[in-house]
Amino acid sequence: MDTLKAALERLGKAVDRLEHAAAAREERVARRDQELTRALETARADRATAQATAETVSQRLEVAIGRLEQVLES
Repeated sequence: MDTLKAALERLGKAVDRLEHAAAAREERVARRDQELTRALETARADRATAQATAETVSQRLEVAIGRLEQVLES
């Protein structure tokens, strides 16, 4: 009976370690998911900013080209 009791205690401790490891892994996965979500949001914001800047530059270039064409035509 002592052998069985000792084996059950070891089993209980092993289960506790597994539960602790599983909980720690879930926390790491949740943190990583949050980090990736923030990184994605940042990348989307950066992309939107870059697109707006590119549009502004494009419009300014069109105006400058128009002015140059006018100067060359006159």
